[in-house]
Amino acid sequence: MIEKIKIYDLNIDLPDLERKAVSLGNFDGVHLGHQKLMKNNLEISKKYNLEPAVLLFKENTKLRLKQEKEYMTSLEDKIEILASMGIETFCLIDFDEKFMNLSPREFISEIINKKLNASYVICGKDYRFGKKASGDIETLDKFEERYDYKTSVVDFEKEDHDNKISSNHIRDIIREGNIKKANRLLGRNYKIKGRVVDGMKRGRTLNFPTANLDLSFNYVLPVDGVYLTKVNVDNEFYYGLTNIGTNPTFENADRKIETYILDFDKNIYGKDISIEFIDFFRYDIKFDSKEDLIDQMNSDKAKARLYLENIDK
Repeated sequence: MIEKIKIYDLNIDLPDLERKAVSLGNFDGVHLGHQKLMKNNLEISKKYNLEPAVLLFKENTKLRLKQEKEYMTSLEDKIEILASMGIETFCLIDFDEKFMNLSPREFISEIINKKLNASYVICGKDYRFGKKASGDIETLDKFEERYDYKTSVVDFEKEDHDNKISSNHIRDIIREGNIKKANRLLGRNYKIKGRVVDGMKRGRTLNFPTANLDLSFNYVLPVDGVYLTKVNVDNEFYYGLTNIGTNPTFENADRKIETYILDFDKNIYGKDISIEFIDFFRYDIKFDSKEDLIDQMNSDKAKARLYLENIDK
């Protein structure tokens, strides 16, 4: 599916003439609520013979507006996830001063009509756009006839009876280390990507060699601790134990991401890998001795194997 996608840079490319159904939003995490919206897009696209498309910002809008610096998905991640769902066309735009100063009507005229050539726009009930977020679904409805498009507003996907699923809430859940709940709301395992780099090589002396990850994006990270993870190396999947923290037993200052990959002995320095979080095992704590740490790591390893045996069943 991914090889079929088309990517347009709306700041430099000529407008694409294909009529589209375009999903609008930030889509950090592409959680179950976002997926509900995309399914609506695909249904509309099929019914009216339109290209299923999405408008994405080249940088997260909240990074510019609120200086919030950690996210669940990079632009590359969003495209990968959405393409796997069936979205075919990705329209990218800078969230710059010019864009931020568009009035709601200018956004509809210049972006939705001229640049996107949208026959349908799909969004959530709380979607806001235009200068100072002054446009909403009522604004979209108001200009439908003038700019020749229809609006499909998708109801929230609920976490429970009272609360909608939101990216902000899932980020907080990840920070707390509640990985199983975060994965449930995402509809998949939370994943981070990066490159394996040289570390202190202390794991080798403990008989637990680890891959040290240098993140490729400013991902939100779980609380310091040990996690059962799934590791993708060269499109081969392995299970592992990932430690996030400062190695308090050895009094390191820097926070690191280190993964011991089960039943794995290849040299992967310099390789790009991904790590999916499956479950939280324990907090990162200081041990009285190196021997105590080794005992705990062996216990973590045994727990991981038992966990995986139950998954297989």
